[in-house]
Amino acid sequence: MSDDIDLKEIERRALTSYHEDGLLDIFMGGFLLFIGLSAFTEFEHRSILVYIVPPLGTLLYDRAKKLVTYPHLGYVRFTKEMRARVARDAFIVLFVAGFVTLTGLFTGMGVPERAPWVILLLNRYNLLFQGGVLALIFLLLSTVMVVTRLRLYSVISLLVFSAGYLYLDSPFLVSLQNLGAPCVIIGTMMVGMGAYYLQGFLRRYPKEA
Repeated sequence: MSDDIDLKEIERRALTSYHEDGLLDIFMGGFLLFIGLSAFTEFEHRSILVYIVPPLGTLLYDRAKKLVTYPHLGYVRFTKEMRARVARDAFIVLFVAGFVTLTGLFTGMGVPERAPWVILLLNRYNLLFQGGVLALIFLLLSTVMVVTRLRLYSVISLLVFSAGYLYLDSPFLVSLQNLGAPCVIIGTMMVGMGAYYLQGFLRRYPKEA
C-alpha cells in the first residue's frame, strides 16, 4: 500500500512538473484568442475552422512538448492507467461542457417563444452562463491535470464575463460579438502568462540537465 501511495505521489509531482513549461496556457489561450477574433470577422468558412483548429492544435502541442519540454525536463512517460485516466476525464469534462453550452444557446435556430423557460433564462444571462461554463472547465481540468494555476483562469473567466454582462450595450443578446470580447481578453492573458511560465521553466531546467 505504501509503495502504491508513493507511486501516485511521484506521478502527481511528475505531472505537475510536466506542465510547468506554460505551453498548456499558451495553446489554450491561443484557442480562446482564435474564437474571440473569429467572432469579429466575416470569414465564410470560420465554422469549419472551429473543427479543424483543436486537432491541429493538439498535434502542434505534442510537437512543442517534444521540442521544448523533453530536452529540458527529460522524457516523461506516465503509466498506462494514468494516461488513460487523464485523457478520459479531460474528454468527459469538455464533452459535457460543450453539450451544456449548445443546449443553453440553441434558441436562435428556432422560435424563442416556444422554448422552455429555463432555456430563455440561460439566453437572457448568456454571458454569465458562458463564463460559468468556461470557469467550470478550467476548475475541473485543474483537478484532472494537476495544474493548480488553471483555477486562477477559472476566477478570471467569471470576472471577465461578468464585466462583459455589466458593461456591454446588449449583453442579453446571444451573439458571437458578445462572446468574442471576453475570449480575446482571457486568451491574451493566458498566452502572456504562459510565456512568463515558459521563460521561468527554461531558466529553472537548463538544457544541459
